[in-house]
Amino acid sequence: MLGKIRKVERVFKQLDKETEKFGNESNLKCLTNCNLCCLKKDLEANVLEFLPLAYYLVSNNLHLAALELLETNPEHCISLAKTQVPGQTAGCSIYDHRGLICRLFGFSGLKDKNDKLAVYTCALMKKEYPQEFTSTMERINTGMKIPLVTDFYYQIYFIDSYMANDYNPINVSIRKAIEKVAYYYENKPKSRKKSAPAVKIENDK
Repeated sequence: MLGKIRKVERVFKQLDKETEKFGNESNLKCLTNCNLCCLKKDLEANVLEFLPLAYYLVSNNLHLAALELLETNPEHCISLAKTQVPGQTAGCSIYDHRGLICRLFGFSGLKDKNDKLAVYTCALMKKEYPQEFTSTMERINTGMKIPLVTDFYYQIYFIDSYMANDYNPINVSIRKAIEKVAYYYENKPKSRKKSAPAVKIENDK
């Protein structure tokens, strides 16, 4: 289990490098304090991409509280932190452990049926940065590198095809990931220390 988690984390690390580079070259960026993508009610994700989050919660003994919160059927992702202002929300509370869909959105690309690239991003970014967006759309189809959504989903698919194909509403996938990681570590055989081999000592005669 830990091996799969580390592999997913390595994919995330590479993706973060590529999206950061793409953001710098395109001059596209999320609006300050914007979290509209997190507020979508129909967000779906697979179980595998939330194994790193589940591991973080289990290893820090935070998973039971997370499971209790999930039992309340929250409307949005449980990682979306609440502010002190009633009715308003802040950003992701576990940003370093967010899922693949969260890392891709805004700064990756998709191909249409004509094999033309488009930026996988929100209408708000297009509206706020029209010149940058138009320029970027042209550049990614004339040689500018952009992380591809399909490439990174393929990468995690080959880590564990079953969990990578298990798509659910985002909180359901988080719950399943927590349950898998918690079950594994609760039932993981304890390592046994090898005893030193017996040494036969012969008396001098």
